[in-house]
Amino acid sequence: MADTVLQHINAQNRPFNAQNVADALGRHGIKKGLAQKYLDQLAESGKICVKESGKQRVFYATQDGIPMDPAETEAMEADIKTKTAALADAKSELQKKHATLRRLAKTLTVPQMRLKTDALAKQNDALEAKLKPLRASKGEDVSPETLRKTEDAFISSVEQWSSRRRKFTDAFDTVLESVGAPRKKMADDLGVEFDPEPVAARLAELRKLVDAIKRKRAVEARKKKFKTNHA
Repeated sequence: MADTVLQHINAQNRPFNAQNVADALGRHGIKKGLAQKYLDQLAESGKICVKESGKQRVFYATQDGIPMDPAETEAMEADIKTKTAALADAKSELQKKHATLRRLAKTLTVPQMRLKTDALAKQNDALEAKLKPLRASKGEDVSPETLRKTEDAFISSVEQWSSRRRKFTDAFDTVLESVGAPRKKMADDLGVEFDPEPVAARLAELRKLVDAIKRKRAVEARKKKFKTNHA
């Protein structure tokens, strides 16, 4: 652990106190008390220097090395710039390779493509089977009169269903309010069966179809009126 503290102080080459070392090396299990112990040991052995100011003790790396001349310093700074630029290029290239790797990870392999192709082929065969009777009846046009009668019957059935359902619900709720009995109990006593949720949802879908037919007819009526007025 003392070697870890020494390496950190030499690498940073700046003043430290025990708290600074504990903050930097806490991941190694070095707390403030332990940091102070190692700093004192290193200072006593002469591996680091210490400066005291009252109760404060500041530790720093020894500066016994031979100073470099300006030419050496300039050469080292140039080398650092070159290596920094090379590192930036390497990081950029690494990011490109990571992007390529993520893209390739999303690409299906040949066996996966075959499985997907087989699944799509089966799905296509099923759809073709459903289309076969429709294609067989191709050419049997429905006259406008037949279409309108069919739509009228559909609209009438949906509106009667909706109206009767609404009237019964209103009447049933009124009885419940006057009697004060629970809804389920009253329904069981009277033998009433309410539409299950899927059926109620289906009625809402059919109402939308009715509204669509009415809107289509309204548009056709306006077009017909426009043509008549401008004939």
